[in-house]
Amino acid sequence: RASPVPSVVRGSFVVKFWTAPAMSATINHEGTDQPLPVEVRERPTAHTSIYKAGQLVYDGAAASDESAAAARAAASMEPGTSLNQMLAWGIANSSPEELERRAAAGATAPSQLDQEVLDMLLGQPAVASMRAALGKLDAEGIAAGAGATEAALAALEELEYYCEDVDLAVDFAKIGGLRAALLVLGAPPAAAEGGADDSTAASADGHLPEMRPPDAELAEAACGVVAAGAQNNPPFQQACIALRTHRALLALLVATGEAAAPVPLQRKALLALSAIARGSAEAAAAVLVQPAALPCFGRLAASGDAKLRRRALQFLLALLRDYALSAEALRPHVTPAALVAAATPPADAETAAAALHVAIALSGDAAFRRAFAGAGGGALTAAPDEEEVAALLQQLLPRLTSD
Repeated sequence: RASPVPSVVRGSFVVKFWTAPAMSATINHEGTDQPLPVEVRERPTAHTSIYKAGQLVYDGAAASDESAAAARAAASMEPGTSLNQMLAWGIANSSPEELERRAAAGATAPSQLDQEVLDMLLGQPAVASMRAALGKLDAEGIAAGAGATEAALAALEELEYYCEDVDLAVDFAKIGGLRAALLVLGAPPAAAEGGADDSTAASADGHLPEMRPPDAELAEAACGVVAAGAQNNPPFQQACIALRTHRALLALLVATGEAAAPVPLQRKALLALSAIARGSAEAAAAVLVQPAALPCFGRLAASGDAKLRRRALQFLLALLRDYALSAEALRPHVTPAALVAAATPPADAETAAAALHVAIALSGDAAFRRAFAGAGGGALTAAPDEEEVAALLQQLLPRLTSD
């Protein structure tokens, strides 16, 4: 019981203090005072019981020190279910000497399944799925002439979906996805490996390799994967340049006559090449340094295929806006007549706007202005609902009459 102490008067208040009783060192149990423990004594960890999924696998209370150690060692032979348990088990059961011996002996690389399992263990299920898709693709078999399969097309569609994510696109390049895409595009195996004898590298006279896609439908899908990964993705663009993917795509576009790629494949190849070059000065320079690049783009800007023509004009406009391409360098390769045709109805508004933007960029030259006007550029009109085209014509047409 607490005992009172003298009161203290503070102003008009009386404050009384009470002292707490000392804690008893005993406890009354069934009428008998029992002493309380004065210290905590921990049992050895070897005497701790172990349960797995509710099942007692080791009774620590009934084991001696020697038997406890043996039982715990036996229990540790299983890797467990959590990532931390599996990691601890892997470290405890690995032999550095054996790993060094296998490395020195040139042990085989992990299999496709091993890589997928590792990706899953490391918390990268999307990477594991991309590896599985690449395994279904069988790029080497396709390059050898195995042909298209439904599984391969589905795998490429899945890879395109993953490559729309910037980080996953970089992972796709790291696990060899670009090399597989090059094989599907018809690049020789040495080119897909990016070795010193890479035949996609332009030779001293500027010749590009002769690409032979084993299957046009698969090659078109492979271009879609590259295009999805390269959009606004500098690391992926750098990987494409390192493996000379831009030269393989350009080679598909340069071929004409009987060797020309099907139009749908040309569309996708130009889309992929544009995605590689846009927004990257290094990639754009790597593309434009090819002697065949600008003549090819100028020819595609006059293509009879509306979608191919629109993509070529938009690509050229992007290069001009990024200052990767100068008007002086482009002017010899794009004819005024092609631009006038692209801006003449019934051309769609996007194509007409791109053509007029390019024409305005090139209109600093008097000869170009005269040729543009002579091709009918002075008579161009815009539909009532094409406000951008009308604004561009208001900007361009006065320049044609200024000479």
